[in-house]
Amino acid sequence: MAGQAWTGASPRSIIPDFMKARSARNVAHKGRRHRGELAVAVLLLAVLGVEPATLPEASAADASSLPPESMVPPAPRPPEIRAPGVPATPAPGQGRLALHIGGNRRWCTFPDDRLLRPEEQPGRLEKRNEVFTFGYKFTLAAVKRGDADTVVMLFESPAYRTASWRPASKVAANLKAAPRATIIVPEGEANRRPRQMPKSPETMVALWEPQNRCVGFPEEMNFDLDAGTYDIYAAFDLLKGDGTWVHRTTGFLTDVPVEAARRTRLDGLINMGSGSERQVEFLSSSLEPDPGAPGPSGS
Repeated sequence: MAGQAWTGASPRSIIPDFMKARSARNVAHKGRRHRGELAVAVLLLAVLGVEPATLPEASAADASSLPPESMVPPAPRPPEIRAPGVPATPAPGQGRLALHIGGNRRWCTFPDDRLLRPEEQPGRLEKRNEVFTFGYKFTLAAVKRGDADTVVMLFESPAYRTASWRPASKVAANLKAAPRATIIVPEGEANRRPRQMPKSPETMVALWEPQNRCVGFPEEMNFDLDAGTYDIYAAFDLLKGDGTWVHRTTGFLTDVPVEAARRTRLDGLINMGSGSERQVEFLSSSLEPDPGAPGPSGS
């Protein structure tokens, strides 16, 4: 009855005797309350085939214990020019110009990629690693015969930046004048020691960013043009430090035929050679066979 103590025999436990002994010998220790009962319950669940609760996922604090290599972001990939999309067939009155690009389809630039460099002045030391190339872009254009004043821009890439102006303090520039060195000059010429102005922390200096210096191309690029005869031009233009653009590598081909509902194959070459050798060329053009034309037998 409620409120009365149990006077009968002790209730029989559902835990086997051999498990009680193992629990008392191996787990119930340290004088902690209910430690033995908890261990026995865990062993009983194992005997009955009940899986224990899953452990919680690793927390953000555990991630900090991972080796640093696993958290390093991947290196940036060089830019890749993608072929523009075109419809399945050209619009009425237009033909398709299919540019097939050979070579390694790669073009790169350099910190000093000037086409014409000024003549060295006697007694003047050239600055090492001076940056003149701040970016580049690729353009592909067509000019139709009889309409020379109209340039059809087939493709223009984004401007890929390769340098930027930063305060000298941000790029750890040398704030002191360069150490003096012995200069050998021709006989009879005044031995003038070149001077380098010291840079203050606020002086803007060019920081070279090499991750964008090279660009890749697809194997084929397609464009739709009105029927006619065209001159095709390609150019890589360089961005100078003053914000102006100048041609660096160019190629062209004249008398490229385009006919309505026909396909013109244009073979080109973009190749990065050894050193600063680069090729941007158009080799030939030809109209592909008309699939709708009758065969030799007239069928």
